[in-house]
Parts: sequence; C-alpha cells; structure tokens
Amino acid sequence: MTFDECLAGYLSRLKAAGYATATIRQKRIYIGRLLEYLQAQSVTDPKAVTREELGQYFSYLRTGYTNSRGRPLSDKSYLNNITDVAQFFRWLEKTNRILLNPAANPPRVPNITRLPEILTETEAIRLLESCSPNTPTGLRDRAILEVFYSTGIRVSELCNLTIHDLNLNIGELRVNRGKNKKDRIVPLGEVACDFLELYIYEARPKLAPPNQSILFVSKNGLKFHSTTLSHLIINYGRKTGLKTGISPHGLRHTCATHLLKGKADIRHIQQILGHESINTTQRYTKVEITDLKHVLKRCHPRERKEIETDDF
Repeated sequence: MTFDECLAGYLSRLKAAGYATATIRQKRIYIGRLLEYLQAQSVTDPKAVTREELGQYFSYLRTGYTNSRGRPLSDKSYLNNITDVAQFFRWLEKTNRILLNPAANPPRVPNITRLPEILTETEAIRLLESCSPNTPTGLRDRAILEVFYSTGIRVSELCNLTIHDLNLNIGELRVNRGKNKKDRIVPLGEVACDFLELYIYEARPKLAPPNQSILFVSKNGLKFHSTTLSHLIINYGRKTGLKTGISPHGLRHTCATHLLKGKADIRHIQQILGHESINTTQRYTKVEITDLKHVLKRCHPRERKEIETDDF
C-alpha cells in the first residue's frame, strides 16, 4: 500500500472510533507533513522507512522547519507532531502494513502542561459586560459568554448545542456530540440561565428560522463554525482591553480555575468539564498553588518585610 492509502485508512479508522473532526484534521496535517518530507527523500513505501530517517525528520522539525509565517514550531506543536507520527506507525504495525515500527522509540520531549491565559474574576466580569444586550446579536453574545464561563464547555460542544439540550427550569444543560461522543449533564448558574432566557425569547426568534434547532446561531440563522465563534470571543477580549488574549479554551480554563479557588472538589470539576482522566483536571492545582505562593508572599509577616538584624 502507498503512504496515501495508509493515511486514508488510518483516518477512516479514527473517524469510525468517534474522534473529533478537529483532531482528525490535525493528524492529517501532521502526518501529511511527514509524508511530504519522505517523498522529497524518494521514500514512498511505508515498509522502507527507517529509524534514522524518522530521527532526521524530527531533527528537521526542531531546527529547520518554519510555518507559513516563518516561525518555528512551538514546543507543544513539536510534541503533537511526534505523538501523531508515532501513533500512525503503531497502527501500521498493528494492522500488519509494516513489519518493524521505526517510531517505536520517538525522541523524548519534556511533558508540556502550559495552560492558556486565565482571567481574574474582575477581568472575567469585564469581558462578560462588554457585550451590549440592546441588540439581538449582543444579547446572543452575552448568553454565549455566560455559558462558557458558567460551564467551561468546549467550543465545539457549544456550537453543537440544540434548543432541546437546555432545561432552564432546573438549570441544566445536556452537553453532547463532544469529545468521544459522550453526553454529560452540567449545571447552569443563575445568571447564565437569566441571559439564556432573554436570548431565547427576545433575540433568538429574530435570528433563527422556525425550523432551526441549533441553540446559538449566526446573524444569518446558521450554526456557528468553531473558528468563527473563537474569533468572536477573541474580538471581545480585544475590545475589553485585556492585557492577555482570551479564547473559548481560555474561558474553559478560567471556569475550572475559579471553581478550584472556590474550593470545589476536583472530581466535581472533572465531571463538569468532561475530562476522561482526573490527571487532566489536576493541571489546575498547579495554578492554584502558584496563587497560594503569591498570597503567602503578600500576606505572611515573614514575607512582607526584611529581617531586621538589630533584633538579634
């Protein structure tokens, strides 16, 4: 089989397994980048790829590759490239398309746990209040921001919400068609419920056609694309004049961090965010301990002043 046929088969398997469209697209780009490199080296048979050639490719990514803007790969992108390539060759070996796996021992990369920018509580309120509720789109945007901050759901999950996923009477939201196709119920805060009710009864009828079931729609009454919705949030962050950029992913992490600061149990946060593993949720404890260190330095008497040697 050719590389292209192997890649098509691999991506089809991922789709059948329920992987998100964005994840599959990323893997297509990263593995396709490798295939272009190998073809430039006149390597077209998956069975002919050697460990040395993969090592040279990984070195090229680290020191010689630049993107369309002339920038090198970030640490996270480099790690993702290595991971996706290794998984691809593992699948080729498992399905007997190759005899030996040249990516069995990929380069070791330090574990990258960098989180996106997280807003303070004051900054979060400023962002929410930057939407004017005096227009249908402004009221829609305020409801979107309130849902993001209240629930911490993923941008793809919010785009897929339907009017039937919402229960304002008991303050619950059914989040479905998200990662791994698993549904979960998350609580909605009272303020989020208030703005959702206003949006549904006052703004949405002016934006959505009668047969549209998607909850949040564009000004044309259509379902949002996740990229469009991300840009919408980013633009409100710029409008608010926040020192740091903000995105739907940043609001997700902000929600989790503020819940942790409010002493929410980490397993409850795990359920709200829809994390498969508690280890993913525990990343936020690192943010919390950093804040505690700042509090110690600011408030503890042994940190607030220099030691006076005259006392000895």
